[in-house]
Amino acid sequence: MDGALLQVAPVQAEMATAHPLLSGFQIWQASAPLSSSNFEIVGSEFSQVLEVQVAPGQTITAEPGTMLFMSPGINMGADIGGLGQGCKRCCCAGESMFRLKFNNSTQYVEKIALTPKFPAKIVPVDIRQHDGMVFNRGAFLGALGTDWKVNLKMVGSLGKCCCAGQGLFMNTLHGGSMVFLNAGGTVLTKVLAVGEEIVVDKHAILAFDKTVQLEIRRTGGFCVCCCAGQGLYNAVLKGPGFVMLHSMALAKLRRAVGAGGAPADGGAGANSAGSS
Repeated sequence: MDGALLQVAPVQAEMATAHPLLSGFQIWQASAPLSSSNFEIVGSEFSQVLEVQVAPGQTITAEPGTMLFMSPGINMGADIGGLGQGCKRCCCAGESMFRLKFNNSTQYVEKIALTPKFPAKIVPVDIRQHDGMVFNRGAFLGALGTDWKVNLKMVGSLGKCCCAGQGLFMNTLHGGSMVFLNAGGTVLTKVLAVGEEIVVDKHAILAFDKTVQLEIRRTGGFCVCCCAGQGLYNAVLKGPGFVMLHSMALAKLRRAVGAGGAPADGGAGANSAGSS
């Protein structure tokens, strides 16, 4: 197909599931790419790669530092998408103020590959079906096109601000394109029924529909709060709507790596001292 123009349209990756869990959650994993899809997610569970076929005149936007490779016909630029958008992403959404822009100015299909800046898998979300979806801080990787924006939504109370894991503002995604999120570990999905509730660790929330309510619930007594590793409150997601959880959020990974380094060094030092 050298020299030919390829017409491609963004299509959401289908969800393939290993098996439903007893809780009703589904284990999410990217399916084989559709014939009409212009992107493919490949690589290990530890760190995946998003490869996109960029049609003539098409633009891909992404977080700075996420480009892995691109073909020579791609032009790279940067913008903030407007001062308001840049400030929202930088100050409240946990993202960079700037965003990378990859534009295909040729008459042929070009390629671009993106990868998360930390160990993560890549989850595609069609914002046309989930407009207003709330996503966790630092979860945004990139999007097809520039027709997307981040808005802010108050969490509603001081208790939820301090204890629900989202801060004072929740980040919402809007637009008419496909976006890609970073997710650590295993990704679980579920559609909550009206009034259905699920209690989750506040760091496990990846994204949820705008129809889902975020609440908090006390973890238990003094011993549970101080000694069980869950803090004072857990988050509660109340349906109806679609929710996504991940087992190894970036904050959890940082704590695990930080906590694991000191004992290992101490153990090595002790062994060296003992052997000498």
